[in-house]
Amino acid sequence: MAQYVLAGTAGCPKYARAEILADDLSINLPDFKVHKIVLSEKEWAEWLKNTCTQHGWKHSSSPLVWRELVDRGGAGTYLGGWDDFKKMAEHWYSYNDGLDDGKVKDISSENKTGYERDKAASVKTPVTPVKVSIIGAAQPIAYQLIPLLFDSCFKDENLAIVLQDIKEHAEVLGGIKMEIDDCSYGELHSVTVTNCVKNAASNADYIVILDPLNNTTNPDRFQLLKEASLLYRDIANAIKGVVKPDAKIVINGYKACLGGMLLKHHGVTSDNISVVVTLDEQRMRAKLAKKLMVMPSDISDITVWGNVPVHNTASTATGTVRNHEGAITGPGSYNKTVVEAVNEENWEFDNVQSRDDRDKIVFDMTGRIPNMASALAIYRHIECLVMGSESTTMGCLSTGQYGTTAGSVFGFPVSVTDGAVSVREVGDIPDKLKEIIKLQDEQLLAEKQVALGECDDIEKALQYVEQSLWTILETPKLKKQLDEKEAERKAKEEAERKAAEIRAKEEAKRKAEEEALKKAEEEAAAAAAAAAAAEEEEEIDEDAD
Repeated sequence: MAQYVLAGTAGCPKYARAEILADDLSINLPDFKVHKIVLSEKEWAEWLKNTCTQHGWKHSSSPLVWRELVDRGGAGTYLGGWDDFKKMAEHWYSYNDGLDDGKVKDISSENKTGYERDKAASVKTPVTPVKVSIIGAAQPIAYQLIPLLFDSCFKDENLAIVLQDIKEHAEVLGGIKMEIDDCSYGELHSVTVTNCVKNAASNADYIVILDPLNNTTNPDRFQLLKEASLLYRDIANAIKGVVKPDAKIVINGYKACLGGMLLKHHGVTSDNISVVVTLDEQRMRAKLAKKLMVMPSDISDITVWGNVPVHNTASTATGTVRNHEGAITGPGSYNKTVVEAVNEENWEFDNVQSRDDRDKIVFDMTGRIPNMASALAIYRHIECLVMGSESTTMGCLSTGQYGTTAGSVFGFPVSVTDGAVSVREVGDIPDKLKEIIKLQDEQLLAEKQVALGECDDIEKALQYVEQSLWTILETPKLKKQLDEKEAERKAKEEAERKAAEIRAKEEAKRKAEEEALKKAEEEAAAAAAAAAAAEEEEEIDEDAD
């Protein structure tokens, strides 16, 4: 069986004729085989020279045709160019070339275009993945978060996931990496494990900080704030020299707002710091949906204000609801305010549980830390940064909006455009909410002072602010907490007073014993001296006798 090799440049009309001839013959003759080699004009000269040298041929133009005996081996047999190939076909196969020059020119042009397109497609463009670095990735919430990142808002991008945690959690991170690999996500570019925060943050597009601190692991509030200061100081020192200008820093945790302020204090210059407050917004929408008998998606513009999650800060003041059956009902596009639909003053404070209470109930029922909703809240936050949003709620850097202190990280109503977060103006808000915003702002500043060691008396720094805040909220539960804290404070003062009295009595007793011992020693020394003097006097008298 014979195989013909047809080589030429993509835009050559003679190559186009030879290609058509070869295709016709291979269709009509089962034993006629053809192999095509298509090159650009730049590649042709070098390739032709090397091929002719290898076989000992002399040929100067496109196309080049030779014959190989496939089933016998050996060197190829030179046939020539287009004219030679055509004569061979006319002699042996009675083939006549009936194409006009215009048609051949069109075919050669198509060949050239197709070749260039295929050539360009064959050159792989370097992939630049979106790098998502998770700080504290050994925490259970990261295990819930990671799957949400795939087939999601990043579906048109490749993802490079970086898992960071301390050295002691290296084995946990290794196991998570194996599971991610096993999922075989289509958009997964790579998974990297590291214990170095600097390496994780370097060149990252999204830095997700999962704050491990809470009031369960650190029940002492003063110690909790000190731990927060150390944690965010270390993170800031690690990332402040390597964070890309457009990188998004996302913080989730019990002291996330304070954490954002501490990052700025310790030298992180990025203004793209945001805090996840979506969990409180989700829970408020879920509670309202039950109350109003609508879908959670029918409720919008719930805003989380202030220092999350220290107090119940998800507010219905700016919220709207659609599809609500009430005294006034409209089409699906008709919105009414949540306040109007609920029509109960203080409903949100009396019926919406704090995050701590809700988490405890879920834990008691399931035996697990309730991370499902929290992980979804983090993802929804990231989704807004990626996709944009006309109306959502986030913690972000204040420039003085709503009377807050510039530089604080505060929960606001926001919009997101091209990854940039902007605080939205929502018109007039109730006076009660204004006072809560003011007091939460003061609370954040007091917490920052304590965390940085600028005020060591946490009760003095926070008591007035929190007492005023709880008084405004006017809920029996918070009033009870205030009374308990006051009783605890007084009991602590009384215990310290009694302990001081005991220490004073013990100190006085110790001093009295020391004085008595000293006096006894002095008297004993005096007696010994007197006895020695008397003995010496007797010896003198004896000598005189």
